[in-house]
Amino acid sequence: MKRIAALAGGLLLALSISSCGAATGPVGTWGEGYNTDKQPYLELALGQEQDANQAGFLTGSDGCNRLSGQWLMVEGELTFPQLGGTQMKCADTDSWLSRATGGSVSGDVLTVTDTSGAVIGTLDRRN
Repeated sequence: MKRIAALAGGLLLALSISSCGAATGPVGTWGEGYNTDKQPYLELALGQEQDANQAGFLTGSDGCNRLSGQWLMVEGELTFPQLGGTQMKCADTDSWLSRATGGSVSGDVLTVTDTSGAVIGTLDRRN
């Protein structure tokens, strides 16, 4: 329980510090689906930062299912080591984002990849 409280406190501190500066790297909201239906988005929050490495938590939606998990960026490589979500079936929705395992950031574009490293989609930075 103490570990959870310490982690939560550290996350709140990191979020408050990161909100004071400009968004860099993967931290922020990606995609037009934030607060809308049937549009994919990811929101990446900073958890830890050490040198060039960053890690944190993510929430989002593939347009149908809620997504949550962790993200990690080491030497410019972005991975989603623990991405999970609901498994609802939605008509007329391409749930490509639920297959994400990593990606890369170039400016204001997050390119999302699957387990084979193939590009499965892109999301534009929202903030």
